[in-house]
Amino acid sequence: MPVVLLVDQKRQTADLMKTYLRADGYSVDHTPDPSKALELADQIRYDVVVTDLVMSGMTGFDLYREITLHDVCVRFVFLITPSSDALKLMGSLDRRDVIKKEPLSVNEVISKVRAAFMNSR
Repeated sequence: MPVVLLVDQKRQTADLMKTYLRADGYSVDHTPDPSKALELADQIRYDVVVTDLVMSGMTGFDLYREITLHDVCVRFVFLITPSSDALKLMGSLDRRDVIKKEPLSVNEVISKVRAAFMNSR
């Protein structure tokens, strides 16, 4: 079973994504804390990490850099809420790996996670 790490500080959004990802056959771990996400990624080999791009304490891009130092096979999907901070960080990302959170399309989440999983193999 493919394993996804979801790092999102909005509980309602995370609960919705977890429900749909699990229904699509993924095992999903969730944490709102990017530091905890690093700990989890040290213990578990994730296929895909879905992370908010702008978070308190660490950006999703920082999380990407830290996790991929130890696991080059893991794939990332970034969640963005339109803001100046997100737009600055987004400049260096591949648009295929970005999902707008508002409004959130669960179909887009599933589609991008499937694509990322297929590319992680």
